[in-house]
Amino acid sequence: MANDDVFFPDNESCPDCGCFIFRPGPRGGLAQNIECVRCKSRFNITRWPHPTERLPIVRAHRIPSEKDGGGEWREDMFPKVVLE
Repeated sequence: MANDDVFFPDNESCPDCGCFIFRPGPRGGLAQNIECVRCKSRFNITRWPHPTERLPIVRAHRIPSEKDGGGEWREDMFPKVVLE
């Protein structure tokens, strides 16, 4: 793995806090940005394309969160998830 690659567990929980709920962000091609709703860590993930089923994550990179200088995700396009 490259230095910026992140290992995602088989259950696809957050590698930082173990939460399994993610806020979807911008996407393009095979890539999807996601943000953990608990710890706010952000990742750019890639899955193999498949027309009918969701396949496992094959590659993941850490991307900066908003507090670390990453871009702001518009709430009208990417609604925030609230944990209670």
